[in-house]
Amino acid sequence: MLINYFTILWVCFEASLIVRDRVRGRGKTAHDRGTIYFNILAIAGGLTTAGFIAATTHFDIPYVSHAVLSRTGFSVMLLGFAIRVWAVSVLGSSFRTTVETHRDQKVTKEGPYRLVRHPSYTGLLLLCTGSGIATRNWLSLIVSIVLPLAALIYRIRVEEEMLATSLGAEYQEYRKRTKRLIPGLW
Repeated sequence: MLINYFTILWVCFEASLIVRDRVRGRGKTAHDRGTIYFNILAIAGGLTTAGFIAATTHFDIPYVSHAVLSRTGFSVMLLGFAIRVWAVSVLGSSFRTTVETHRDQKVTKEGPYRLVRHPSYTGLLLLCTGSGIATRNWLSLIVSIVLPLAALIYRIRVEEEMLATSLGAEYQEYRKRTKRLIPGLW
């Protein structure tokens, strides 16, 4: 039950970011190539499908109690949410829900951006992974990761093209030194 309330908090946070962008006259989709909509559909669709699979099939994760999986899933979700909020707060007014930059934008290398180029997406993937773990169903876990990851990979490709063009050599250098989503790996 707690996980359901937390999921509502997460959805409200994401909606508040979109509303914040619109109120500030940001969140334009000219360079976004539909990634905002693809991400929303992939994450919502992935988690909804994962929930349906968990409710209608018996692909239980073996050898681990349901209570342990529920607590672990919730903990991973909390970690993902904390990373996402941290990433958004470090970028501040430069954070957008769409792919765009502003005229005076600089490459951010503080906070979680010291470790990865897209920590807010790392947070999203951890949120989805935690949700999948909490279903206690290995097929649901796969679906809750694969659909959002596919959308985020596309988004990262589009975003990095824009950042390389907009922020130039400084971003290219940062890109060479920093992994995308997982520190030291990828």
